[in-house]
Amino acid sequence: MNCKPHGRKMKPKQAPIPSRREETLRQSMTALLWQNPLTAREISEQVGLADREVYAHLEHIRQSLHREETSLSVLPAECRGCGFVFTKRDRLKRPGRCPLCHGQSISQPRYLLE
Repeated sequence: MNCKPHGRKMKPKQAPIPSRREETLRQSMTALLWQNPLTAREISEQVGLADREVYAHLEHIRQSLHREETSLSVLPAECRGCGFVFTKRDRLKRPGRCPLCHGQSISQPRYLLE
């Protein structure tokens, strides 16, 4: 049985070659967080990840820094409608709704290494 379509020779597919990185994603995220407080969107733009993937990496960075003298600080999100500040929040993701005014216009939390 001939597997060649229309009598042409098939070229074997080459595997894509990944781009070389000097450092890992988490190392580059850590280097960024030493410089300025950044939102998850700003981190994703600079590192080249989807926004939702940044949170998992931030959580891992927070846990790995727990052993060291540094820590991941979170500048809390704030409701743009009533000004409520989410200070007692442990999760790294942006809250979905304000508990006071039930508004959904909430600023992004910012992350910083100290």
